[in-house]
Amino acid sequence: MKINISQRGTYQVLQIEEELNVISDLTELRFLIKGYLNQGKKHIAVSFVNASYIYSGAIAVLIDCFKIIKEDSGDLCLVESNPDIHKILQTLHLDQFIKMHHTLNDLPVFE
Repeated sequence: MKINISQRGTYQVLQIEEELNVISDLTELRFLIKGYLNQGKKHIAVSFVNASYIYSGAIAVLIDCFKIIKEDSGDLCLVESNPDIHKILQTLHLDQFIKMHHTLNDLPVFE
């Protein structure tokens, strides 16, 4: 899995790029997020650049990451996600917990 990392304000932005347009494993994401929390970075934005589908195992990891960050009083959100992934997460009512933003400019500002 290829993950491009950048920063936008207080957010670490993790752009996940998959060759096959399918997100099947986000184990590396969990590892990265735990590392950022250990560094005191509590605001994480995840972007699924090329993916149009996300498997249940990857959704479970995403939920686990949300819980880990929330326990540390942080914020996990999705940004620039494909509309198909957005719809899957809405169908599962995960959008009630994990905020979704259309662009990086939509990320909340934290001091």
